[in-house]
Amino acid sequence: MAVQSNLHKLVDLAKEKSSERRRELLREVTDLFFDDVPRQGSSELAQYDGVLSRLAEDTAEDARVELAARFADAPQAPHGLVMQLARDVIEVAAPILKRSRALTEADLLTIAENTSQSHLKVLTTRPTVPEAVADTIVRRGDDDTVVSLVRNTGAQISRAAFENITERAETNPDFHAPLVERKEMPTDLLNDMLTVVESRLRDQILQKFDGVDPDELQQAIDASHARLESRLSNDKDADEAKRFVNAMKLRRQLDGALLVRLLREGQMMRCAAGLSIMTDTDLGTAKRALESPSIDPLCLLCKAGGLDRTLFVTLSVMRNAGKGDALRDAREYGRIFDELSEREAQRAMRFMTMRKNASAA
Repeated sequence: MAVQSNLHKLVDLAKEKSSERRRELLREVTDLFFDDVPRQGSSELAQYDGVLSRLAEDTAEDARVELAARFADAPQAPHGLVMQLARDVIEVAAPILKRSRALTEADLLTIAENTSQSHLKVLTTRPTVPEAVADTIVRRGDDDTVVSLVRNTGAQISRAAFENITERAETNPDFHAPLVERKEMPTDLLNDMLTVVESRLRDQILQKFDGVDPDELQQAIDASHARLESRLSNDKDADEAKRFVNAMKLRRQLDGALLVRLLREGQMMRCAAGLSIMTDTDLGTAKRALESPSIDPLCLLCKAGGLDRTLFVTLSVMRNAGKGDALRDAREYGRIFDELSEREAQRAMRFMTMRKNASAA
């Protein structure tokens, strides 16, 4: 009865206009709550929820920051207040989003659907992130937010989300290491990444493949090939590029000089189609290698496909034209090509070749 009496008194005092007095009231009610935490579902808890929510609504931001810090670790907290704080400015919301156990999965989904990128990114750092919440974060989140999610081993990431992230990884190397290091990363999606990642991560993928049953690995490789090729199956530019390159091959004009000319003219798809034939791999792999932020995939294709060092360096310099010192870059690309052994390249390309042969069967 004493607590209820105090709460009634504080409700009346909550009409106080002074900002400083409202801050004091907020602390008093919070202290009352933690002195004797009410039972879940009790009318007393509902009273606290109403009073604290009303006080917090018109209290200065630094006071709300203090309030959020106190309730972030409370296993039983006023639900309305916690949700109010979770949707507040990020300085207030962060501790609640990161640590509060009072937030249900339904609460987290509501927050993930209706708050800012800053809120989403903090959600990715929770000790556990349910699969449905992770799916929403992947759908709504920018790359920085989704990278943070992938780095969190407590995040439950669905197959569909992994596919989405793997596609995004083709143009953003920040995804590469976190994806390769995920224990539950599907094998076929790891295979997708072989021609996008740098050599260090490619070696990690190949080491993982060594521990996979050969039949399972073959199925994963076939699935990877089918999915990647399907992305180009309805692409009119891809069809036109294949026709063009096949015609040039018939005329015996498909060579390194043609690849260089096509790349210089900005005809990326035609260049990729030519590269795929000259390296005996599929168009999707060649296109990703040409467009990858890392130079390693293109080096892998050229080395394994028997293309010479000069052609690789020329394509690499042209691909990155205007992005650095061409002479210095040429020396560096040549060094990378020389250091990659043909045996190592062929080992990696074995998986691409298996994919291509599977599709031709």
